[in-house]
Amino acid sequence: MEIFQSITLFLGGALLVFAGTMRLLRPSSSLCLDTFLSDSSNNLRNDHDLTSEMRGAGVITAFFGIVVLLGILVPELRLTSLISATIFYLGYALGRGVSWVTDGEPTKRTKQGFGFEIVLGSLNAISLVSALI
Repeated sequence: MEIFQSITLFLGGALLVFAGTMRLLRPSSSLCLDTFLSDSSNNLRNDHDLTSEMRGAGVITAFFGIVVLLGILVPELRLTSLISATIFYLGYALGRGVSWVTDGEPTKRTKQGFGFEIVLGSLNAISLVSALI
């Protein structure tokens, strides 16, 4: 089960580091800004608050990814990593699910993100339960 946990932590952590780093470096390429930027009157160069929010969320995401990846290398952090990954992914999935019900059907890319979050959150939850048993 330790190999399963390591693979799950690697996949989840690497994705978080990548997504967070991309949001930090290129906030305008973020999926959540597609609709906002599709209106030509909206421009991130003039909205420093929005850019700051995007970059801040990116750093938090990347840091969570680092914590998750550390669980592979430092056995004492494995439980913390599994808890962090489970909360992060299932929390995002829950938020997207609530939005889907209350706000309407999202785009295909958002649905794909939801799918990844459900799968990775579930895999991390399974790993967490196995680590506690």
